[in-house]
Amino acid sequence: MAEGDNSEWPGISEGVQSRTLPVRDLDVHFFEAGKPTDPLILLLHGFPEIAYSWRKVILPLSRAGLGYRIVAPDLRGFGRTKPHNSSAPGAARPLTFEDDVTPYKVLNLVEDVVALVSALRHDSIACLIGHDAGSTIAGFTALAHPALVKSVVFASTPFTGVPAQPGALFPATLVEGALAALDPPRKHYMLYFSTPGANEDMWRPPQGLRALLRAYLHVKSADWAQNDPHPLEPSAAGLATLPHYYVMPRGATMADVAQADAPSAEEAQRCAWLPEEELAVYAREYERTGFQGGLNRYRVTTDAALAEELTAFAGQTIDVPAMYVTGLKDWGAYQNPGGIEKMQGEVCTDMGEDEIILVPGAGHWVQQERPEEFVRYLSEFLKGTPDAVIRTMSDPGFFQTLQANTV
Repeated sequence: MAEGDNSEWPGISEGVQSRTLPVRDLDVHFFEAGKPTDPLILLLHGFPEIAYSWRKVILPLSRAGLGYRIVAPDLRGFGRTKPHNSSAPGAARPLTFEDDVTPYKVLNLVEDVVALVSALRHDSIACLIGHDAGSTIAGFTALAHPALVKSVVFASTPFTGVPAQPGALFPATLVEGALAALDPPRKHYMLYFSTPGANEDMWRPPQGLRALLRAYLHVKSADWAQNDPHPLEPSAAGLATLPHYYVMPRGATMADVAQADAPSAEEAQRCAWLPEEELAVYAREYERTGFQGGLNRYRVTTDAALAEELTAFAGQTIDVPAMYVTGLKDWGAYQNPGGIEKMQGEVCTDMGEDEIILVPGAGHWVQQERPEEFVRYLSEFLKGTPDAVIRTMSDPGFFQTLQANTV
């Protein structure tokens, strides 16, 4: 594919360029729009996503305010980003569980971000936006390099800062023993994702890779009627009320979980935010790479030895303007009880009452399901005037008001 040719990327607007830059030990693939001299907005995707997940918002965000340069990279282990060395795992062959996991430690992924900014010839990030697992990278980039990041947005996954103990970045994983003791027994998806068999389960599922992706993306979206998020009790019993894609049946694979609630052919056909030709891009990219690069990000946050480095930032706060945005139908806001409150009350010192936003009509994939609203709230945030009509979780009747406004 010639540089800038978007023919293999359906849904990518004219004016958005696809290209690659050498960054540290990687050749980083990314999409970009806007002038190279405009302030930089960097978009960090989650799992199982790729840079393509930002396709609907790249060009509109570049035109927000006075204009921005928008860059959405495939992060280490994902998509078209690969090692310089053609014989390295992830370049000549897909990654396996046995390959060295240390390059995927959170602070190394942070340094990938910092080096990319330098390779793009910027000395700061006007706004760093992380979705899902990308939220963790965005948060620690802001902690480790406070002068670099001028504002930050966490999408779907609240950033709760330094773990109370290594390996507890996501406190819900600490109740694994209690989950196993439930009747029926359960397990936490992050610890499942950290096991040797998870990659093969998802890469070569009985229903086929494309069908698995369709089902997984469906059940975490607002399209799945059973999603009815609300705050949870901080206990195994409380967490067990989460959908099975978060707290799984003990003997199930993620392929099993996705298939149990897969959309019908008619439901898939009606999915306007992810038509078949765009789903095919995810299937094509993951068929080539497998999922291990993405799964490694869970391994380094659930393993105490790999997460210990994060404790160096204990007590530090993010002091630049910050916002949290997710879908009203996204359980990700509540899967770690108290996460939003800790993010707003302890970690982020400049996250105002109007900067916790739940978007009606969207689930976990908010920037794909409701891109217009996502861009609108981001534009308001970048102008320093977030929409005052959005009520925060501390307001009386917050959930009732938002439910009444659900699209």
